[in-house]
Amino acid sequence: MKKSRLLAAALAGVLSLSLLAGCGPTASENSPAPSGSQPAPTQSGAPATEPSSESVNIVFAGWSGEEEATKDIFQRMMDTYEQQSGNTVTWVGWTWADTAQQLLIRSQNSSEQLDLAQADIGIFNTVAQAGVLADWNEILGEDYLKENFEASALEVGNIDGKQLALPWSMAAITMVYNPEILAAAGWDTPPVTIAEFEQCLADIKAYNPDIVPYAVSTKDDTCAGDFMPWLWTFGGAIFNEDGSVAINSDAAVACVEWYQGLMDKGYIAMDTGRGEARQMFAQGQVAFYDDAVVAKGQAVSNGVAPEDVVNVCSAMKRPVLNEGDDPQSTMWGHMLLAFENSEYKEQAGEMAKTLVSDEVAMDYFTNNGMPPVTKSAAALDEVKNDAYLNGFLESTSTARLDETARLTNASEIKSIITEELQYALLGQKTAEQAVSDMAARLEAL
Repeated sequence: MKKSRLLAAALAGVLSLSLLAGCGPTASENSPAPSGSQPAPTQSGAPATEPSSESVNIVFAGWSGEEEATKDIFQRMMDTYEQQSGNTVTWVGWTWADTAQQLLIRSQNSSEQLDLAQADIGIFNTVAQAGVLADWNEILGEDYLKENFEASALEVGNIDGKQLALPWSMAAITMVYNPEILAAAGWDTPPVTIAEFEQCLADIKAYNPDIVPYAVSTKDDTCAGDFMPWLWTFGGAIFNEDGSVAINSDAAVACVEWYQGLMDKGYIAMDTGRGEARQMFAQGQVAFYDDAVVAKGQAVSNGVAPEDVVNVCSAMKRPVLNEGDDPQSTMWGHMLLAFENSEYKEQAGEMAKTLVSDEVAMDYFTNNGMPPVTKSAAALDEVKNDAYLNGFLESTSTARLDETARLTNASEIKSIITEELQYALLGQKTAEQAVSDMAARLEAL
């Protein structure tokens, strides 16, 4: 655990300094491409990719190409690579919750092609444990990686010296809020402490009972994901440094009791996941929820101009228990995976270069808020001066790696936490009993 947290802290610091200083259908020729007809230059000025001598079809997999907020962006990515390379791309997509399992199934089935995939930190760990990933050091070369990415960003996808994941976009999952709703309820700035946060939720409820004050996740794996930084805020943890279960603590009980109080007052609701929260927030029906930088994409897809998103969707530091405490958040990031069984690793490498190129990265950043991780893109004024991104960077500076991110049974752990927290929120267990049962079930894994 200690090593993982140090990696997250190092990554957050480097990202903050570098940025502040200096899937739908198969690709179609009729889909719009990003502005500009020339391939995006790399730092050396060469095209991001060069046409392969023989045209091939690349299978690209993930989940964002299935979501309304990013479907068109992913189509433009694939179109750009096709135009630059002369190759074609077939998209294979699932929901986020199904992606890890489906990647494992497809990568181990020799009859199904899989060349390149989108992953987040948790999905990467699950797939990496199966031994099916190719080494980007061999595909793109160590010199290319060192020239274009910070060492701390590469470290997140490096296992035992092999670069099994290529950085694509990294920041933190923190809290986002609607400044217009807060202002209407009498708050010009977001709350800093938990006491202020509770008062703000009460004021929002009084202002408009139809608005959900805080759409914290209360179902699926995102429930455990939202609970974790609140647990840290109260001084608790799921595991000790040695890996033993630590959740049976006074801090965890206090955190669950706090959740119960929010439920009793109508500030949070059951049957809310990240998807529901994101959609309701974009429609102005939620004041606060937890999300990554992709929150911007939902607002844009609902008709908000990219430059106006910060007026209705801004990032904030998570409220702290005591003034002066470090705000808590979880490190979040998207990476690209190549597969050992792929016949087209070289072409997958070409496509990866296109996806991280300045042209494509800035389209993704402008329309979905995804911060680029290459040195060249991070140095652009549009990135350094972006008010929306800076809110996430402030939280990233103290972000920690999800406690389950490097564990093969992460899904089981999160299911246990979610189920026991749901029992407490529904009044079927006391906070003490729910926490005790969490610990017992985790110890039995």
